[in-house]
Amino acid sequence: MKTHTLNQTLLFSAVIAVSTQLLAEPVQLDPLRVTVTTPLRMTQPIDQTLAATTVITRADIERQQPESVAQLLRGTAGVEFASNGGAGSVTSLFMRGTNSNHTLVLIDGVKINSPTDGRASWQFLPISQIERIEIVRGPQSSVWGADAIGGVVNIITRQMDLPINQGEIRVGAGNQNTRLMDASYTLANTSTQFTSALSYRETDGFNARLSDTSVERDGYEHYGLRLQVKHNLNERNTLSAGYLRSQGDNQYDNCSDAFWNSSNACKEEFSLQTLSLGWTHKLSETWQIDTQLQRVDEDRKDFFEGNANGRTQTQRDQLGIKATLTTTPFSLVTGFDAQKERVLKNSDFTRNRREIFGAFVQSHYQLTDEWTLSAGLRHDNDEFFGNKTTGNIGLDWQVSHAHSLGATLSQGYRAPNLMELYGPATWGANPNLQPEKSINYEIYWHYQPSATFQTEVRVFQNDIDNLIVLDDFWMNYNLDAARIRGAELSAHYTYQNWHLSGSLTLQNPKDRTNDELLPRRARESGRLDLDYIETRWGTGFTLEGQSKRTNSAWDSIEMGGYALVNTRAHWNLSPEWTLRAKIDNLFDKDYEQAAGYNTQGRYFETSLTYRF
Repeated sequence: MKTHTLNQTLLFSAVIAVSTQLLAEPVQLDPLRVTVTTPLRMTQPIDQTLAATTVITRADIERQQPESVAQLLRGTAGVEFASNGGAGSVTSLFMRGTNSNHTLVLIDGVKINSPTDGRASWQFLPISQIERIEIVRGPQSSVWGADAIGGVVNIITRQMDLPINQGEIRVGAGNQNTRLMDASYTLANTSTQFTSALSYRETDGFNARLSDTSVERDGYEHYGLRLQVKHNLNERNTLSAGYLRSQGDNQYDNCSDAFWNSSNACKEEFSLQTLSLGWTHKLSETWQIDTQLQRVDEDRKDFFEGNANGRTQTQRDQLGIKATLTTTPFSLVTGFDAQKERVLKNSDFTRNRREIFGAFVQSHYQLTDEWTLSAGLRHDNDEFFGNKTTGNIGLDWQVSHAHSLGATLSQGYRAPNLMELYGPATWGANPNLQPEKSINYEIYWHYQPSATFQTEVRVFQNDIDNLIVLDDFWMNYNLDAARIRGAELSAHYTYQNWHLSGSLTLQNPKDRTNDELLPRRARESGRLDLDYIETRWGTGFTLEGQSKRTNSAWDSIEMGGYALVNTRAHWNLSPEWTLRAKIDNLFDKDYEQAAGYNTQGRYFETSLTYRF
């Protein structure tokens, strides 16, 4: 698809999302009070946060029927993904045009970014075990510490707070010999809640490489387990424990001597597990202390023609203590973080561990009925780089009942990871690297005349210095600086049984040293979701797309823009049984997210869910 055609499609979709409110008289409904915890590390209604925040709920997940977290988030405001093939392949997130290791990724508040390369393994996160996802765009280091130059994605897993027992089983199948099964069960009373969940997905996949003319396929297999328990000792004390394990394997076409050999001889076995223990103590009606101890283990084993071809095993221990004050005009959270990360298996690292400590304070103050102030400060001490202080400040003006204007300023930084500093020389290790740092300026307008319609426009500029890049000799160095300017438009509208939401991102992610676009990032991207939902059934579609992008800083390959249409439907056969079906890439569009790699063609999947 030509770029100007894609631009017209995205702009037209955004206009529909904003202007539909003028076409029909909306039905007033009670507003859904969605709360978030990620922007300030304390609970607040989403309409009170000043940070650019998007929430994807369990209802959204069930309606859209995504096969992965990447498919669920792709095209939302400020979010782009790129995958090297099909299910289970390496997947990268570019938040507001920043690098793939510039976004901090959490599962229930537990950091899962790899200590080696700084990325999160999106392709192995079990979508069926997610309750909601909170996306905070823009630098958040003053709240969460390093690795949050682009923003934060916090994945909250499913759990039950109501005193009831219930379960769910889902089985499904799709093209490419895809099989899936999910099961969950919750036991809960007034004092104790226990949640368990299992997930399984396997597919023969498709040939990942464009250059491979054989009929071989790159398959994928994944298993997930989630256990969560919470017990109220008394009115003031609550204990909790959680365990998540995600493991599987995927076949791919590039490894070692097979770099140019598009065969099915390469395979990766992967496991990620998190363990967390928590204690919440209510000092009073307004003060609360939360303590959490966490461990994350990640293990990657690569094979070539059945023989071991490398292994990297990492571990991170984290301790977090925070105190929260909540009153009507003023809220405050302050705390302390400590983490130790280690490379347990990989002899190519000259140094294989580090310790990081941080302390933070964040406030939210309703100055008057019209003015709200948010401000925070954080100080981190990295074993390799010493001290770093970051801050944020924001001001919101409620112009009228429906209109509000605001501005924020926030800082971010990322300390080089162990791979960049002390990893294999062939991957550009350089112990003299300095941390990347950024500052983000942002203004926004929010309009919500009723509970059924809202829209928001945000304009931002994120300046990144000491950007770490590879030179022509494959050595990491601090030289580049990036400036990312952009605008985001998002809108949501509900009219009777119709639900419409859309987002459009316009950005200019530039390398300031050569004035070129950063690779695999588009100037325009967007998404439109339209659903019609009755009591017994529902149907809908998603339109998503990107404009053209370059592949990498080392080649001149340009990938064309594209637009995809995904359709879906569900039928509530009874209160216990639900049948779902979907068709992704309805028009079988050929497109690339990484040069030389195939992407999913037209794909059909159906599933049956039983609740008890």
